[in-house]
Amino acid sequence: MANARLCTIVGWVATAGVLATGCATAETPEQAAKRFTRAFLQYAPATVVEVTPATPGYTGPYLPLTAIRTDLNPDAKEQIGLMVDPAAGTIAAGMLFPIQQSGPPITAEQLPTFAENFLSEQLSKFFQARVKVRWPGAPFKLGAVIPLDAEISSGYGNFRMPIALGVDARHIVIGATWPLDRDPRAVRREILAKTTVHWDAGHEDAPVKIVEFSDFECPACKRGWAKVKPIIEEAGGRVRHGLAAFPLVAAHPWAFRAAVAGECVALAWPAQLVSLKEEFYRLQDTLTVETVDPAVLGFLAQHALDEKQFRACYLKDPAINSVLAQLETGYALGVTGTPTYFVNGEALPWTEADWFTKRLRAIVAAGNPEGAAEIVAAPPTPTPVPPTPTAAPATKP
Repeated sequence: MANARLCTIVGWVATAGVLATGCATAETPEQAAKRFTRAFLQYAPATVVEVTPATPGYTGPYLPLTAIRTDLNPDAKEQIGLMVDPAAGTIAAGMLFPIQQSGPPITAEQLPTFAENFLSEQLSKFFQARVKVRWPGAPFKLGAVIPLDAEISSGYGNFRMPIALGVDARHIVIGATWPLDRDPRAVRREILAKTTVHWDAGHEDAPVKIVEFSDFECPACKRGWAKVKPIIEEAGGRVRHGLAAFPLVAAHPWAFRAAVAGECVALAWPAQLVSLKEEFYRLQDTLTVETVDPAVLGFLAQHALDEKQFRACYLKDPAINSVLAQLETGYALGVTGTPTYFVNGEALPWTEADWFTKRLRAIVAAGNPEGAAEIVAAPPTPTPVPPTPTAAPATKP
């Protein structure tokens, strides 16, 4: 199966959104995986992607692969797991795990029970939360890689995370399944166009849209916003910035509650959301689950916002469900951590302000990342490695 060939993209006209497909340029599944990975992962100059079998010696109807991306940053190396289904022309991307089997192989008839029982149990242990894998209720064509949903309890309600199961029950990917004949950045733009994004005021007609998936309790989000905000302000009317909630409920106890507060402020007073976000960042080191509410009420009073109107929304089902839906969208887009900044569907590196700025300018000039010129940048300064302590010479008693 590794020698199977796929039809791939012949041309992509970014400005018109026209995708032409065919077999004029065939590629192997490994080549398709490299192309996909380069567009899927966070942008970096001088990116090199290497793809290797994730399970040496495995033969089956799909290809489990490991993709490793290196770039100009000497400290950077990003890894992602993949399952390619050559027959269906799809690729599942995320965290890849082999499944150890004992006894006879799992049959197609046993897959629903295997998924809903065994996988639910294993994922519950992995996420340390209640997880239920749902087998599709309606009849569907069984492919080599089966997209499924894992329903995860957040403590406030359930949200769905995409996973993919190999038809032989030998591998699982925690992540979404994507079409191989399309650029993932274009697919992301379509998903984002249908989801809740709380846009900053102004620049409604900007050709480039920056969507930030953020967690108010996340220290990296605080650092990232300090770097990215001046870049957005410098870009002016050429870009529009919006916020989507992605509270990491397992790691950050008060993040979900704060996200719901942000949802209610955004619905009632959209222009105040950025100020609330920055207030959460200011108080980040001192807030707890118990002090989120007083902090938000203090913010409302300071800005002369109606507390009664806020309470009619706060922690009510519509606001909670909206945050859960934004979480689901993030996972569908491939968000694995916060902050994640998508610029017209491409993830940009918030840790490197120079790279972010230059790539943003290239995307503005081209209209979309698919046609944007590669940037020229210097590698960042390597992180210093502390010297290894030298043991004192032994002394005789």
